[in-house]
Amino acid sequence: ANDFYLRLFRIVRLIKLDKYFPSITLIDDVVRLKRKVLTVTGFAAVTLWIIFAAFLYLAENLDTENAVDPVPVYGCGSSNRPAIIEPQEEEVPFWKFWIKEEEMITPEPVYEGLECTMSDRFQNFFDSMIYTGIHLTGDYPVITYNLAGRVICFFMVIVAVGVVAIPSGIIAGSFAEIVQSKARARSGKRPARGNIGDDWYDIQYAALEGIPPPFSALGLEFDIWQQNVNDFLNGKENTTRQAKWTPAASAFRKFMLTLIIVNIASVVLQSIPEIDRYIGNEHSNFFNVLEGISAIFFATEYLLRLLSAPKSRAALYSTTVYATTFFGLVDFVSAAPWFIRQYLLFTGAIELGSNSARLFRVFRVARILEIEGFVIAFSKLDNVFRASKEILKATGLMALIIWIICGSLFFIFEENNPNWRECDSSIPPWGNDAIPGCYDFATTAACNEVYPEMCKQEAFTDIPNSLYYTAVFLVGEWGLVDFTWPGRLVCMFLCVAGIGLYAIPTGALFDSFGAIIGMGGDD
Repeated sequence: ANDFYLRLFRIVRLIKLDKYFPSITLIDDVVRLKRKVLTVTGFAAVTLWIIFAAFLYLAENLDTENAVDPVPVYGCGSSNRPAIIEPQEEEVPFWKFWIKEEEMITPEPVYEGLECTMSDRFQNFFDSMIYTGIHLTGDYPVITYNLAGRVICFFMVIVAVGVVAIPSGIIAGSFAEIVQSKARARSGKRPARGNIGDDWYDIQYAALEGIPPPFSALGLEFDIWQQNVNDFLNGKENTTRQAKWTPAASAFRKFMLTLIIVNIASVVLQSIPEIDRYIGNEHSNFFNVLEGISAIFFATEYLLRLLSAPKSRAALYSTTVYATTFFGLVDFVSAAPWFIRQYLLFTGAIELGSNSARLFRVFRVARILEIEGFVIAFSKLDNVFRASKEILKATGLMALIIWIICGSLFFIFEENNPNWRECDSSIPPWGNDAIPGCYDFATTAACNEVYPEMCKQEAFTDIPNSLYYTAVFLVGEWGLVDFTWPGRLVCMFLCVAGIGLYAIPTGALFDSFGAIIGMGGDD
């Protein structure tokens, strides 16, 4: 076992990736850049943390009224091992001669000292600091407080906004500034504008201003056809750079918008059994016919846009760029599932009406994203991600390193935490020298040696299981909180790290989205 834990240290090699894709080391630059501001906000956060931890300890240390789930690692209500009151077998009275001795029901043993309350979680000030630290990040996995504790939590909710928001904003802004500065230094060039949103796509798009699309290699006629199709689908820019559509093109756009809305409505209505039964669920029913017609229109539109992309400046005169943009992918997903479903039905891989066949209906919901072609909101998402790619890569690698290392540490520290152990009801929670209990064993494996396959660890059973819980913890949701002390230290680290890992990409995407939308004017 010790050899296994030593081999786990190989995970630390993950940090070596930072040499190739800087991420963790950038935090040092952020701290140096904003040292004074972070010192002030950090001091304020620690002060508030200590104050609220003290108040919560005073409120809950003697709270023996609010019961909690068993937490044997904390003593479970008593500093002494809970006692077992052995049941006394009743003797059969002489006048109940018809009852046999073996038919008497033996009462189950009673375990004293197993009543777990909030006082077990708040045994001292340092215990209180753990739960208070989690609360100050905005999560409340523990809510069974008394009145005084609830009042304290109410004020913590208010204060937590500043404790999290201020350092989050500072870290996010500084990290974005440093990452972009290093990226520009590596590339040896600076964008034409100073906006965060001015990244690859915007630079390329601006560079194409006034440049006509390339001629098609398939000849003049095909070149003219491509241009006409592009003008029909995307409109033709006038002198004020506003797209104008012909009456036919405008009618087509309205038809496609209506078709999208009808498709979304059909997905919703088809999920209602009464409506689905009334219209019919056989082959060639209304919903299937509508889906087939819609798929043909969407597929046709996708192919036309794909073929005319070399004439579209929005696609950078490139079919590949269009196919990999947000709407290129949406256009593909809007049509492809129906054809895949038809192929699988034809080959017999799935049956009509089966769950697998019905699954393809859900993909029709993606067509709601087609509305973005008419109401601009997410249409520049791909530009936003391109603009933030350096920051997202750095924070993504940082998150990966922290996630895997902390997940491994949680596995090491919590693998045999009795708080996550469940035993068969026939096993006493605590035992004596003759009959050991569920929580008497140092490990779950040792418990199973005495009670084969009757002891089970519910959480942190292996590294993948620990990674699952750690991923949830990193986004600020703490479904489990009753850790051992080493696990509590990892918990506190994740509370702090989670703020930055959430704030940095969120702030970067927000700034990029605002910058890119602002670059488009009021359109």
